[in-house]
Amino acid sequence: MTTAAKPLPPHGSQARYKGTKKRPPCRCRTCISGWTKAGQRRQLLRLAGKPASLNREEVAAVIGHIKACLDTGMSQCLIGRRAGVAQSTISRLITRGDTGCLRAQGERILAVRPGDFDGVSDRPSLATVRRVRALYYAGHGPQAIRKHAPITLTIITEIAGAEYEWVSPTTETAIRRACAELAGVQGTSHRARDRALREGWAPLSAWDEDTLGDPSAHPEWTGYCGTDRGWWIHQRQQLPMCARCQQAHAEWMADHAHLDGRERARALLIARTTATSREADLAADARELLHHGVDIEQAAERLGVTRQHLQQALRRHPENREVAA
Repeated sequence: MTTAAKPLPPHGSQARYKGTKKRPPCRCRTCISGWTKAGQRRQLLRLAGKPASLNREEVAAVIGHIKACLDTGMSQCLIGRRAGVAQSTISRLITRGDTGCLRAQGERILAVRPGDFDGVSDRPSLATVRRVRALYYAGHGPQAIRKHAPITLTIITEIAGAEYEWVSPTTETAIRRACAELAGVQGTSHRARDRALREGWAPLSAWDEDTLGDPSAHPEWTGYCGTDRGWWIHQRQQLPMCARCQQAHAEWMADHAHLDGRERARALLIARTTATSREADLAADARELLHHGVDIEQAAERLGVTRQHLQQALRRHPENREVAA
């Protein structure tokens, strides 16, 4: 097996000017100019009290930034590509940070944004898994998804089952496109819908796009998930019960366990009525926004609830119209 030749450093870089034992140095005008400018920059840094190499505290900051990038799923190779340094530099800093780091390299590494994936590297699959499951919830099975995402049926079903820790950029882009094209379209696959309900998978409207790939993020089914009010909304709208609302209602029941049967029933009625009255207020606020030309998606976002929750509230609390005499 042959190993691919390592690409030459670009003209104008210090590495191309200096050369190696196997590669002669380059003395073209671009390389001479690059070497001269690098020397001038080193001199300016020395005059400014910033040596060419970072001190221990600065190296520690660079290592901390690398670890923050790695926590988002970025690989060492990707960080190196984004920073314009070799992967071995990233690896050396992680494993042997006491060896030091050039200031120019450290500054470029610090400029890398965590989670800034390119079109080459694989990325964590969580956001893609949640998108596929949201499509299932909307009644779109693998066959329907495949019409909008040019990937195999096997990959779609395995993504739904969270069988991949990483996905390729092509797969992620395909699923994103499918979600965009199927947004607002109700699917016809009862099998996909039933599986989503059985597994407790959430619709896309229950997720915040900014935290869709965050393992610590939870779907917001009702606008009040994590509270006893959210539990009642789940019950009223016949939504799959989320764990946070289940826990919140269990805590409410435990807090009211000292009440006798009649008092507890009264407290439950008050909690249910309160949730219903607040839902009516939500419908009134939403209808006011809709009358001013705001669409349903924007209204839900402004009111801090999901589109599905808002639509349910509007259906349960229709507008009262006075009939003219």
